Amino acid sequence: MHDDAVPRQGAPLASGVGPAGGARGGRAASVPAASAAAEAPVGPTGTAASAIEVTGAAAPLPFDAAYAAIDARDARFDGLFYTAVLSTKIYCRPSCPAPTPKRQNVRFVRTAAEAQGMGLRPCLRCFPEALPGTPQWAPRTELARRALELIADGGLDEASLDTLSRRLHTSPRTLHRVMVEETGASPVAHARAHRARTAFRLLASTDLPSTEVAWAAGFGSVRQFNDTVKQVFDRTPSQLRAAARRSPRVTAPGVPAALSARLDARGPVDVVGLLRFFGERTLPGVDEVLGTHYHVALHLPRGSGTVSVGLDADERLRATLTLDDAADLTAAVRTARHLFDLDADFPNIDAALSRLPWLRDAVKARPGARIPGEPTLTESLCRAIATQQVSVAAGRAQLRRLVEAVHTPAGEPAASGTALTPFPTAGEALASLGEWFRGPAARRDTFERVLTLLAEAGEPADRDGAAALLEEVGALKGIGPWTLAYARLRTVGDPDVDLSGDGALLSRARTLGLAEDKRALSTLLDGARPWRSYAALHLWG
Repeated sequence: MHDDAVPRQGAPLASGVGPAGGARGGRAASVPAASAAAEAPVGPTGTAASAIEVTGAAAPLPFDAAYAAIDARDARFDGLFYTAVLSTKIYCRPSCPAPTPKRQNVRFVRTAAEAQGMGLRPCLRCFPEALPGTPQWAPRTELARRALELIADGGLDEASLDTLSRRLHTSPRTLHRVMVEETGASPVAHARAHRARTAFRLLASTDLPSTEVAWAAGFGSVRQFNDTVKQVFDRTPSQLRAAARRSPRVTAPGVPAALSARLDARGPVDVVGLLRFFGERTLPGVDEVLGTHYHVALHLPRGSGTVSVGLDADERLRATLTLDDAADLTAAVRTARHLFDLDADFPNIDAALSRLPWLRDAVKARPGARIPGEPTLTESLCRAIATQQVSVAAGRAQLRRLVEAVHTPAGEPAASGTALTPFPTAGEALASLGEWFRGPAARRDTFERVLTLLAEAGEPADRDGAAALLEEVGALKGIGPWTLAYARLRTVGDPDVDLSGDGALLSRARTLGLAEDKRALSTLLDGARPWRSYAALHLWG
């Protein structure tokens, strides 16, 4: 049971954190300060300034919670507040890679302008003065983007990794690490994949012998050419040429591909818990859990595809990607990492939660309990609205009807080679609303208002955009705090969502003797800030 059956009365979402993603930051209008203390910079507990006003939050973020966020270097807090380091006269983002300053030297402020007004200068390692959406705001993402562009231009065909790194003003080690973290593959692997895509076009559109295709595509040997083509396309060059000439896509700019990407994580990953969560909510034809892997279809910038995430033979997380266009690799890997919450710093999160007596045993039993992500804001909001005041099973049945109404039975597999199809777009769901919706008129009206807004605005390109659009969704009739909280949890990946309005969570807290009402549950979860989302996951069990 949830609390969204009545229209939202303008109450802000009780969340202490803003969006995360490729371009981090970007906050909407802030809530009026709760007290005079919230107007001042934040200092250690016990000083005059002991809390910080947080955009979109119902309550200030305490000093200890803000300090925990910078100690974890969690980029999901970037733009929410800034760290003023009085000893060095520098201000930073929460995710700054520099060593964490001593508590007595730290104040937290809401804006870069406020820090500059204190006479502080911006850090040259994290560029806190950068605007959301600019290259400086997400330097790692920008480095990976520039590297991919140079590799696509042949930057590693004849030059070495050292030469490419010098062109990017970084070290080979840093470039390798950033590329693996941002895209799931090393620069050399991307160069091989680029040569394979070039070879595909030559095989499909020319009569050149395979040997000449190998040299023209930049391969150092025919054997390397054969091995790479087999690895990327799961076909030999001759099989690929025959298949390409039968396909209507041979003249299209994109090149279909099947790729594999390593997914590194900081700390443990509760794969079993994530698979259980996904498995209880799968929609036939859209996603599925098979054995130890989660498979889901995706909308991507240049087409569609599927991603399968699970443990490989070496017990390491890996994503197997089937894409309409190989150029969507970076976007697909970013989505895979979001689905399994792999950018969170779990040694710090689990250590903080373990200090709470009521969570100690749960964290010990389930280390690395991560936020299960959702590919699109449309899907998150549809799931949240469909389960307002009903069970997960009933909401799932509603969404099954939606999928069946939009997706006609598949004939031949899509270009990506998969029978799974991405969750319907807002426009598709809106156009077929009368075919699939069953329920009260008020809820139908809520669906119509939300889907209309999403269809007009377009699906956000990243989690920052999703967070901004949620501010508009929150103003619509029929949308309450629980719906917004659920969408922030699964689409934005907000680590500090207040889920005290969740009926199942409150029921669990009562069973465990932890809280008897929503207010008591909210107080209990506040003790876990800035990691309330993870505390709720443990309480859900």
